[in-house]
Amino acid sequence: MVLTTPLFSQTAASKEKVKPNLEVFYSLVDSAANAAGSYIPNEKNIAINFDFGNTYSVFGNQIIKALTDMGKNIKFNSPGSDSAISINFVIDRAQVNYGAIYRKVLFGDYYTSRAISLGGNFVIMQPKVIMKNFTYNYIDTVEVKDIRELENPSFPFTQSQLPAEPFFSSAYEPIIAVGAAALTVILFYTVRSK
Repeated sequence: MVLTTPLFSQTAASKEKVKPNLEVFYSLVDSAANAAGSYIPNEKNIAINFDFGNTYSVFGNQIIKALTDMGKNIKFNSPGSDSAISINFVIDRAQVNYGAIYRKVLFGDYYTSRAISLGGNFVIMQPKVIMKNFTYNYIDTVEVKDIRELENPSFPFTQSQLPAEPFFSSAYEPIIAVGAAALTVILFYTVRSK
């Protein structure tokens, strides 16, 4: 069974501050940890093993925080004890994708859709073994000029290639501006001469 949950945020048009990509990933990791924690009774001790590779090790502390916020007891010194439930937590995909660049109004700012996804699985070993795959998604709209502030250069998975600016919208704007100016001048002299 795959746990899939789309999470949607505000658009950039709202006055709220847009979350940086790493903060969005932390929210998605919280959702994954809460899903794993829902299978474990509060009175049981938990021994956790993380398998994130070098890329996603930043998420370990966030998972521990989410589980302890749920009231779970995490025991680091007793991974093989009989009283502890073992969890193996794997995150194998964390990525950001930006959509096509567009404008909401003719001479307005550029916007793009931002899709952030997190995937992996967890195995809970108690009397019965439970394995669940998970995929969590977050989709919103951001201003193109804010993207560098939303990404974190220390964590490459928070960055993505931005599509090129649309050619026709950038080519038409100067033509429209020059055409409007020329029309204004023609109308000014036409009306003035009559």
